[in-house]
Amino acid sequence: MSFGKIALCVAAAALVSGAALAASKAPAEAPLSTPKGITLQPLGKTQGYGLDKTTAAVVPRDKLVFATEAGMTLYTSDADQAGKSLCADACAKTWIPAKVAPGAVPVEGWTVVARADGTKQWAYKDRPLYSFVEDVDPGSVAGNSPKRYSRGEFAGSRGAVSSEVPKDKPLAKGWNVAYFFPMERRAMPAGFAIKEVEDALGMVLVDAREHTLYTLEDAARAKTCAEGCSWTPVPAPAVAEGIDDFKPVWRDDGIRQWTYKGKALYTFSGDLIAGDANGAGVDKAWKPAYVIKHFAPDSVMLTTSAKLGKVFADRSGKTLYMRDAFIFQSGAGHSLRHGSPIRPAVGRDLATDPHCADDCLKSWHPFLAPKDAEANGNWGVYTRADGAKQWAYQGYALWTFDGDKKPGDITGNDDYQLFMSHDDKTRVDIGTPYDGPTALYWIAAHP
Repeated sequence: MSFGKIALCVAAAALVSGAALAASKAPAEAPLSTPKGITLQPLGKTQGYGLDKTTAAVVPRDKLVFATEAGMTLYTSDADQAGKSLCADACAKTWIPAKVAPGAVPVEGWTVVARADGTKQWAYKDRPLYSFVEDVDPGSVAGNSPKRYSRGEFAGSRGAVSSEVPKDKPLAKGWNVAYFFPMERRAMPAGFAIKEVEDALGMVLVDAREHTLYTLEDAARAKTCAEGCSWTPVPAPAVAEGIDDFKPVWRDDGIRQWTYKGKALYTFSGDLIAGDANGAGVDKAWKPAYVIKHFAPDSVMLTTSAKLGKVFADRSGKTLYMRDAFIFQSGAGHSLRHGSPIRPAVGRDLATDPHCADDCLKSWHPFLAPKDAEANGNWGVYTRADGAKQWAYQGYALWTFDGDKKPGDITGNDDYQLFMSHDDKTRVDIGTPYDGPTALYWIAAHP
């Protein structure tokens, strides 16, 4: 059933049948997607290789895998038993057990396997995890590097392929890629789906339009909602029956509404397109309907810019920035909301070197991580030359800018630096050498 708009704007919490929700305890916080030391990596061109005019502007995260801290894809073996690894000796030299980082704590779905040699190994849904010795780049599968989409040495590893892509080597029989997404199908009513909404930093429920759904965390709080109410109940058919965590309830106004894990579901009028999560942060009582949340450092929060949408900031509200390289032919509207596509390989090319010296580095400062920080989910950690650690998001090191004087300022966005290079000695290598000027620019860091 398609979710049509309900003409009547109503009290969001008070009008849900109290009896229907009283029997359900508030669910625990949605589980994290990864424990400490395990990352999420996109496959294929999403890493940032082989981008032409079309794919440089739109880089979908349609396949995500669990990976090591270094970004190497993880796998499971059909030969293993539940919670027990049978890959040892020569096998363990080719298929390397996924080590458990010191101090790492399992999250829902993750367990620690004790190996015969006394070491500890991660398992996901009771399947021990391994990396593959022939994978050398993040986003590789079965030894097939995403760089195979690249054009060649002159055009650089970011250039679109101009010849046939080499045929992939097959994955060894009995081994499987440990996918995070696409996820296993879950029982749910028609018209619902689970989607990664990056602005919500997690996997959330969406409706048939792929618009983000929300729950009201404080179900006991009465709200008044006059004409122009922002929150619309997600309607359930009069004959609908509950499926797994989804149950319909009758509201006091006679509308039947879907609930998820005991919490009523709503859409937000401020979400205009798929991928919006503008309702997050409007009121702390409203949360995206999370299935799984991604890790984020305690020192980071999301803020909302009228022009750029969701951007990362530190806890004082100071905007965080990425240093990026502009592909001139991409056609991306990089100064607009999410106009700069996330290309992890480009972020790794630059790492902690922003090609920014003297007066530039007096204004731009690395966003430092704690000494014990380790990669988790979409977040990585670079170790700087002085030994300090710097947070990175999807490969891009993060920075703050002195030009931002108050919370919400984003004065450093689209700050360009052009490098006039005439030969290999003066060219700045950012993964895509150019015949003409190379452009580096600062952008507000966004999900």
